[in-house]
Amino acid sequence: MPCKTAEERQVRDRKAFLLHSLFVDVGVLKAIAAIQNLIPDDKSSHEKTNGTASSVPHTQQIGDMKITITKDKADASSKSDVKLDGSQAPGVSFDELAKRNLLKGITADESATVHDTATLGVVVVKHCGYTAVVQVPLDAQLTTVVPAQQDIHIEDQPEGGSNALNVNSLRMLLQKSCVQSPGAVQRLQSSDPEENETTTNFVRKIITDSMQNLEAEAPRETRPIRWELGACWVQHLQNQTSEKADGKKSDETKDVPTVKGLGKQFGQLKEIKKKSDDKSGKSASTKDSTSLNTNDAHSDNTASTKEDKEAILQKALTEAAFQRLKESETGLHAKSPDELIEMAYKYYDDTALPKLVADFGSLELSPVDGRTLTDFMHTRGLQMRSLGQVVELSDKLPHIQSLCIHEMVVRAFKHIVRAVIAAVDDINDMAQSVASCLNILLGPFPEENNDGKCGEDHNLRQKWLEVFLMKRFGLAWKDDYSLDLRKYAILRGLCHKVGLELVTKDYDMDTPHAFRKSDIISIVPIYKHVACSSADGRTLLESSKTFLDKGKLEDAVNYGTKALAKLVAVCGPYHRMTAGAYSLLAVVLYHTGDFNQATIYQQKALDINERELGLDHPDTMKSYGDLAVFYYRLQHTELALKYVNRALYLLHLTCGPSHPNTAATYINVAMMEEGLGNVHVALRYLHEALKCNQRLLGVDHIQTAASYHAIAIALSLMEAYSLSVQHEKTTLRILQSKLGSEDLRTQDAAAWLEYFESKALEQQEAARNGTPKPDASIASRGHLRSSRLHQSR
Repeated sequence: MPCKTAEERQVRDRKAFLLHSLFVDVGVLKAIAAIQNLIPDDKSSHEKTNGTASSVPHTQQIGDMKITITKDKADASSKSDVKLDGSQAPGVSFDELAKRNLLKGITADESATVHDTATLGVVVVKHCGYTAVVQVPLDAQLTTVVPAQQDIHIEDQPEGGSNALNVNSLRMLLQKSCVQSPGAVQRLQSSDPEENETTTNFVRKIITDSMQNLEAEAPRETRPIRWELGACWVQHLQNQTSEKADGKKSDETKDVPTVKGLGKQFGQLKEIKKKSDDKSGKSASTKDSTSLNTNDAHSDNTASTKEDKEAILQKALTEAAFQRLKESETGLHAKSPDELIEMAYKYYDDTALPKLVADFGSLELSPVDGRTLTDFMHTRGLQMRSLGQVVELSDKLPHIQSLCIHEMVVRAFKHIVRAVIAAVDDINDMAQSVASCLNILLGPFPEENNDGKCGEDHNLRQKWLEVFLMKRFGLAWKDDYSLDLRKYAILRGLCHKVGLELVTKDYDMDTPHAFRKSDIISIVPIYKHVACSSADGRTLLESSKTFLDKGKLEDAVNYGTKALAKLVAVCGPYHRMTAGAYSLLAVVLYHTGDFNQATIYQQKALDINERELGLDHPDTMKSYGDLAVFYYRLQHTELALKYVNRALYLLHLTCGPSHPNTAATYINVAMMEEGLGNVHVALRYLHEALKCNQRLLGVDHIQTAASYHAIAIALSLMEAYSLSVQHEKTTLRILQSKLGSEDLRTQDAAAWLEYFESKALEQQEAARNGTPKPDASIASRGHLRSSRLHQSR
């Protein structure tokens, strides 16, 4: 549905959003109902579990919607055949799929809400060992007549779309017997040792068989390509072209032409080259006609080759898509599909991956868990199979290495849990089997427990990780990785990916049986679909972020307000994208000094995130931290401390104490403790933040400078001005080297240094003259702008 004006696109996007949301809700509900109808009938014996039983897909047609349900394989080495990118389509090779995705990416229309209509009509649901694909095929003979766009009427969502689909209400409860009698509860709490041993051996056999299959697996020859890679590649080439144009203009204005990187002795190289070109031009006129004819023939041949390549590409693309590619001025329209594939792989390895790691190092991106890490990589078209390369490139970023390793371990364990769930025949045995699986995967190290079985399970678990990480991610396992593993973070990731609901309690994972049958409450459906929102809204959000980074606050407020209005109009007032717009606008208003309105918007963002995403989602964590800073500015320090401690707790749970976001939150906690008069407590937090930043980011990082400045502030409140001067000098030195003397943060640091030096002189004079000490309270003066580097995402 092409649209020319912003108003037309808003109407189109709203209708598309409502229709897609309705399709997802109905699709998930129907898929779960179909799966639950199959579960009681699945009473086959254990001999049929290894993928042979129920291998025939169950299909169901509901109007134009087709539901295909397949039983998952009880093999942790098997790869999912169902993808949203259409790779499950029969007859499509990996080579063809890679070309199709790349062409889709390099010809993507930026104003389009969804770049592939086929994937808009697909929802993939995983539940209790089954996978359901709900699809409305593009080539289906629709049972209803499709009206024109302006005639389509879709009822608005009740309550603005708030929690339209509560997927937790569709969970499969595994503890139904708990409510029958008090004796049943007692039987559940005391696990039968014989039953424990049976299910444990059952899980061990699945892991052993899966490992053998994985070791025998041949490597895939074709590297997959995400369509986002193509879009990012085109943007990169366009940025390069504009940078070259700007560089060329600046070179032409120079009096003495030089060649960068070749030294002063090559300063006149351009002039010499010009003279030699003149000479070669004169000599070229004396060449015989034979050479001219040869050159003409060669250029004709080149032109015909270029035309042939363009013709091949034109056949593979629609006319509008080819025209967009041609108008991008990247030259990609003159390449053959095979050449494009090779060039895309080179861009992936040489530019995209190193750029991602560079953004991690600069804190332009700061993932706190596997979900944020996955989002950052997927939006740049990077495959999660490249996590091994990210680990190798992040040798100076230990927190990124830790996140990558944890995500790889979670994915390795996810396949085992799913295989165990698929292998269980009777739903009444599910809780015990899952508990036994978790005990093996998250059990103690041999040195923590003398039980011989624990040693065997540890070796089996370790061997699985070594084989899986090498086969799937190309990373050789090191013993040091085991020392850094945080089991609660792994358990959290597993529950999110598999859909496990566990009893809330403190699990002692240093014991061999930390999980019992009664701890596994239910299995919650996991579903995936293409996100549908407003392309114009996303563009306005990015513009607002850009203006905020440049310090153009008026423009940032203007674009942020427009983005919020656009997203509310398209996605409704309770969507996660709307929450993101509220949050960004709150940060912008905070920088303008409008703390009241910033707090109101951030509170709205928090309400949406808590309700729609959950209490431990990264966006919710960010809202807690930002809201704490806003309340602190409004002098509601105790309330601010409540929110910042909640953010700190969640950060410890997800990314641990050794992370830049945790260090930044330490600084915020210190500010608030300082505001309550607990300067000594604040100083301990600040020293912890400084040590963390130095260890993770280096001694000359901007975030490290923020720690030095915050310590200088705290020391000044204790009237230790000479120490404040020392720390502020370090702050100024780092900011001058990283940002330059013209940056506002550097100028602020210079002003603070001057203030501390004047206070130190006053103190020295007072000591010599025996006069009372001057007032040291500077809490009302605020903090250096660089301390705003409370990194979130």
